[in-house]
Amino acid sequence: MDYRHICVDTSIGPVGAVISDVDLSDPLSDDVTSELHRAWLDHKILFFHDQEALTPATQAAFGERFGKLDVYPFMHAVDGHPNVIPIIKEPDATVNFGGGWHTDTSYVEKPPKATILHAVEVPTSGGETLFADAGRAYEDLSEGMRTWLEGLIGIYSPRAVHGRDGAYTKLKAASGDLGGSYGGSENFAESEVEHPIIRTHEETGHKSIYGGRAHVWSFKGWARDESKPILKFLTDHLTQDQYVTTFKWRKGSVAMWDNRCVFHYALNNYPGERRHMHRVIVQGARPG
Repeated sequence: MDYRHICVDTSIGPVGAVISDVDLSDPLSDDVTSELHRAWLDHKILFFHDQEALTPATQAAFGERFGKLDVYPFMHAVDGHPNVIPIIKEPDATVNFGGGWHTDTSYVEKPPKATILHAVEVPTSGGETLFADAGRAYEDLSEGMRTWLEGLIGIYSPRAVHGRDGAYTKLKAASGDLGGSYGGSENFAESEVEHPIIRTHEETGHKSIYGGRAHVWSFKGWARDESKPILKFLTDHLTQDQYVTTFKWRKGSVAMWDNRCVFHYALNNYPGERRHMHRVIVQGARPG
């Protein structure tokens, strides 16, 4: 694919591309935005380095070039912008936010199509994020498995993570490890919505695994204990090495991933150090 305004390097791994010759803190022209959008659909994740000049306001403005910004229900926004949330792990914290394979906020009616994460402060080592190509993983399943999975509807809910008995709720009550920005409605944390387990991308038409262990409570009409082994199989399958890119953050790095077809996992491998990120999400359509 030829690009006139951006440089695209796909050597980083099985999924994603590193973009250069773009300053995200500047207003982007329509031509640059169009090429970024095309590269994003083609490669599913765009990585940028040397974006230290990015502020919450300019990060949000960049996100708005791709759609309407949304709010995250379990984290308080930074001062000055309602759509930018801080994700901070302090040196004395033992658990990180996002430390498991998932797609962002898949338990709402219209989950985000894009997540844009900016590294404000990074540890001297560790703190990488793993990204998995759920589209390629779907394509490599057998025809019989693909056909069977396409008939499954998931009951998506935040309760396993954020609910009254959820992992983060227990952690926050016990130690406060997730920090003062963590919160949210207890009633919403027990809510449910139905989405397919295999999602069809509304822009590309490609299918991918969408349901994951973190946010699918069960399959519709199934018991949770019956559903969990299938969800584990899907997670184990899509996180094999041939589908996974490891991104090493620098201060000022940005990652923008297609939440409709990419899973991610923030590694917790930097004890005693601080990691500070700013996140923006762009609203998507109801999965189909």
